[in-house]
Amino acid sequence: MKYKGYVGTYTSKTSEGIYSFDFDGKIISNVKLFSKIDNPKYLAFKGDYIVAVADYDKGSGVSLFDKEGNELDRLVYEDVTSCYIEAKGDYLYTTNYHEGTFSVIKFENNKLSLVNKTLIKEKAGAHQVLFYKDNYLIPCLFLNKVIIIGEDYKIIGSIEFEEGSGPRHGVFSKDKRYLYVVGELSNKLYVVDMELLEVVNSINLLEDKLFVKDSSAIRISDDYKFIYVSTRTEDVISVVGVDNENVKLLQVFSSEGLHPRDFILEKGCLIIANRLSNNLVSISLKDGLMDKIESVVKLPEGIAIIMEEIKNE
Repeated sequence: MKYKGYVGTYTSKTSEGIYSFDFDGKIISNVKLFSKIDNPKYLAFKGDYIVAVADYDKGSGVSLFDKEGNELDRLVYEDVTSCYIEAKGDYLYTTNYHEGTFSVIKFENNKLSLVNKTLIKEKAGAHQVLFYKDNYLIPCLFLNKVIIIGEDYKIIGSIEFEEGSGPRHGVFSKDKRYLYVVGELSNKLYVVDMELLEVVNSINLLEDKLFVKDSSAIRISDDYKFIYVSTRTEDVISVVGVDNENVKLLQVFSSEGLHPRDFILEKGCLIIANRLSNNLVSISLKDGLMDKIESVVKLPEGIAIIMEEIKNE
């Protein structure tokens, strides 16, 4: 199988925007500039298109691209860049870390329009959108809460975390009974029982290192038995065994670079974007654990990755 990947970046030094790469299941190749744009901090697929949060000459917002890298539309609606974007149905959803907002954008006829912008709290550290039943869950790093937003885009509740936890990103168990949330500031993995709407378990992600922070991305395996979390200040990936509310740290493995901001899991392989060492790394897995470095290629300031299988070639 062949894959095409796309990497969002900070354009603070050598990066020029979004980059693309090829992947054959183990080896990364053919890295090239996909589209010039300032600070495309997060990406998502929307059907046959790619959407990215970005900065412009005046303001920030969302851009829509075709697979050739042509910008088809942009929507400028905020003062600083959002940090996350996700697509579902005819809508895009973004969160803004600095503004503390959750925004809803309509996608129709290759055009973008703002539907709603909910202020959670200024500088709340809103970091992700998770879809749960008919609601939206927003991990807010500086509130130590996951905010629950209803169908009408109003705040209807929250899930409380310990002081200084800094909930950043989460993934669900297969049946969505449990939500696993990485705490950026505590370097812990928290288990939330979604029936109780409370934290029922937690573990440290770096063995005996209790005072490190900056855990970042989280992914769960296709069989829902393993969770992977990156920690930027330690340049590692932690592997956690998962069985409902029971979680156990199994491995801490080098990211083969500096500052692993994001990574993805695809068919028995991790692909990691190391921002400060300007590289993209593929590491194969064996029985859920990180095993062998397959390839390392140059890519500037990578901080977000998406990838899809190339079909009908």
